[in-house]
Amino acid sequence: MNQDTQELFHNFTAVIRELAVLSGDIATVEERKAEAAVQKRHQLFDGFIQKEQAQILKLRGLEQRRIRMAKELGWESLTFRQILEKAEPEQKESLSPLFAELEQNLKRLGQSRQSAERIIKVRIREIETAISRTQGGSYDNGGSAGPNAPMHNKMKDTYV
Repeated sequence: MNQDTQELFHNFTAVIRELAVLSGDIATVEERKAEAAVQKRHQLFDGFIQKEQAQILKLRGLEQRRIRMAKELGWESLTFRQILEKAEPEQKESLSPLFAELEQNLKRLGQSRQSAERIIKVRIREIETAISRTQGGSYDNGGSAGPNAPMHNKMKDTYV
């Protein structure tokens, strides 16, 4: 491997390492967001969302760098497994643990995001229900007035 390719490969592994760390960091924020939702500490969400937005911007930049470097290394459009198959033995030795860490953190991120999403949807439904009770009832999913709806909600356009 020539000097330029070695340097490019080194930079590629650094980007993969950063992606692995960043995906773990985003997963941690998702887990904290889910925990805050469970504890009904909704005031913490703005901070989590701002942090996530910054992390996602960084993630996009890293992904663009990874794609560019992969192309320069001749690995354009290859999956991590395909890269390992195509890589030289010493490259494989460096990449294998990085890809495993990245894969593990991405799975964790997916699971924590799904958990946070489910919990948040439950909390939103609870808030909607509480709001509808304070407003004296509401309509059901079919559009009919609920049993606790005010009388003017139960009136229908009929002729006598």
